Amino acid sequence: MSQIIATDAQRLEQSPVVVLFELDATRHGQGVLRWTNEAVDGGPARFNGYDYTPLPIEADGFQWSGKGTLPQPTLRVTAMELAFLSLVLAADDLLGCPVRRIRTFRHHLDDGSDPDPQATLPVDHYVVERKSAQTRSVIEFTLSVAMDQEGKRLPARQVLRDTCTHRYRWWDGSQYQYEGVTCPYAGSGEWDASGAPAATGEDVCGKRLSDCRLRFGEHAPLPTRAFPGVGRIR
Repeated sequence: MSQIIATDAQRLEQSPVVVLFELDATRHGQGVLRWTNEAVDGGPARFNGYDYTPLPIEADGFQWSGKGTLPQPTLRVTAMELAFLSLVLAADDLLGCPVRRIRTFRHHLDDGSDPDPQATLPVDHYVVERKSAQTRSVIEFTLSVAMDQEGKRLPARQVLRDTCTHRYRWWDGSQYQYEGVTCPYAGSGEWDASGAPAATGEDVCGKRLSDCRLRFGEHAPLPTRAFPGVGRIR
């Protein structure tokens, strides 16, 4: 924490604190995404030459206690922003993407009375540990500190040999819905959970490798999230 920000924090009258979030999705071809949880003067916050787009975000659990386990903050982002929702679905739930939380005072933003990109409270560095929940309105992520990631490898999911963990499409009575779905299948072929041909609207994936072959082809690349090569541990 800089001396300037330390002095600001001790003033009797303080400028509002602005919270900025950065998500590094470079590995998924999206670069660094920048958001703020509240609009500044009705628009984005501009800091250090970058615009931080207003986006409904709730974040908690960043406190360090100095004892016990390392903090695992929770980040809740609106699922109503279609561009972000599409990124989550296409980028394996953003697992392993670095996240930074930056806090500064309003007057240190680029358009403030004392702009200073170095004047920040201690910056929090985390990575996306897992997507812990998703509803029609909110996507929730659990974060972990970088030092807690040593030796960890993607996909960072439970390893199941015979069961795919993709979320499959569902029938709403008139058409198939893909909101919150991770399986990329959107074809016209339909089969029931046993693998037998099914009527329109009764398509249910049995989550086996054979079900994946039915939908994508016997010799095509399969997007299954199962791990058929894993043998039993004796």
